[in-house]
Amino acid sequence: MFPSLEALDVNLIIKLNFDDITKFFFFNEYIKAYLEEDEDLMPFIDRVKEKSMLARKFRLKKAKVLRKKEQEVVKRFGLNKNEIENIFDLIADEKEKNGGD
Repeated sequence: MFPSLEALDVNLIIKLNFDDITKFFFFNEYIKAYLEEDEDLMPFIDRVKEKSMLARKFRLKKAKVLRKKEQEVVKRFGLNKNEIENIFDLIADEKEKNGGD
């Protein structure tokens, strides 16, 4: 589970205050270092890119598996795209009739 954005922001502010750095100055320097390809920052950027690529590959693989399952269900029940959309419309209508629960 990932920490919330609020928790990250609070923790960042606390750490920056401890180090006596403003948030503006921190991000300004970080962006400059990134744009100038600072040799101290680039190994970190490379690790971030690797994580991003791995996450993207995982999401693509998961999406492919879900699409395959979807196709199997559609084939199994003989549903076409319009019928599937109608099912979701019926569910939404029923939800509204019951007060949104």
